[in-house]
Amino acid sequence: MKEMKKVVLKKLAKSAYANARVEADSACACFCYQPVMPQKVKELRKRK
Repeated sequence: MKEMKKVVLKKLAKSAYANARVEADSACACFCYQPVMPQKVKELRKRK
């Protein structure tokens, strides 16, 4: 059971990292609010 939990958490972490890389270069679709981006996500940007 613990081994399965580790596998699921690793997959979730990889998915979150991939999503953060995509979102680092995009803007919010809503015109009224865009949350502050963490510094670690800003470091993933392609264009600086």
